[in-house]
Amino acid sequence: MNPPAARSLTLVNEEQLSLATIHPDRHLSFEGAFNFRDLGGYVTTDGRMVKWRTLFRADAVHRLPDAELDQLAAIGLKTVIDLRTGSEVEHGHLHDPERGIQHVHLDVLGEVWKPLDLDENADARVVLSDLYVHMLDIGAPALSQAFRTLADADNLPAVFHCAAGKDRTGVLAAMVLSTIGVADHVIVADYAISGANMAELVERLKRDRPEALTAMNEQPSAYLAAPPEAMKRLLAHVNAEYGSMTGYVNSIGISTDVIDSLAASLLDSEEN
Repeated sequence: MNPPAARSLTLVNEEQLSLATIHPDRHLSFEGAFNFRDLGGYVTTDGRMVKWRTLFRADAVHRLPDAELDQLAAIGLKTVIDLRTGSEVEHGHLHDPERGIQHVHLDVLGEVWKPLDLDENADARVVLSDLYVHMLDIGAPALSQAFRTLADADNLPAVFHCAAGKDRTGVLAAMVLSTIGVADHVIVADYAISGANMAELVERLKRDRPEALTAMNEQPSAYLAAPPEAMKRLLAHVNAEYGSMTGYVNSIGISTDVIDSLAASLLDSEEN
């Protein structure tokens, strides 16, 4: 059983960063999802902390069995933001009105990356960051609506997810954390957690969905990685092109009022 609440963290700096990312309450252990994580406990540059058990990031959550759905209901989860394509959603999604959980589908990519389109010799740091920059362009409408959905306190607690909880999910996590004041190095470290979790994904697919594993094996290994440099490059691009992540979200129609609402919902009111 995952704990309903978590302990607080002290202000996160470079030395404390590894402790923040491996905090025992960050990863929720589910049989149906391998990369389900709490974004709580990270501290902003002005000393406020992201609330625990309020916002989560994950891989596809539609395989959670009833007992694990009961755990989500106990947490009070209200909203599932599904960033996958329409074809992916056809394989299943989490919508459970009886448990008070609503499904919001916001397609970031339009279509999944096809193996024939991928470079087998790609440098993961470069190719992934380029794909994330591409997402900011083609996925702007979905990302904007996801941001607005999370900024509405009535939709929280919430989880946003894609297939592996790494790429589309990583981009939205960076948007949210950065605009509420979490430092870039913390965002990079949070993103990199998915790299270690990918090995568990492969093992689960071997056991439960060998056909999906076959499709995944057709992808170059670079696309299964989560190198910190990929997220560093994305954030550097955003800072260079828009001045900050706030500048980017403003450019896709998110007002200061919406950002303030998001911060009010996700951050503890007092400095730590």
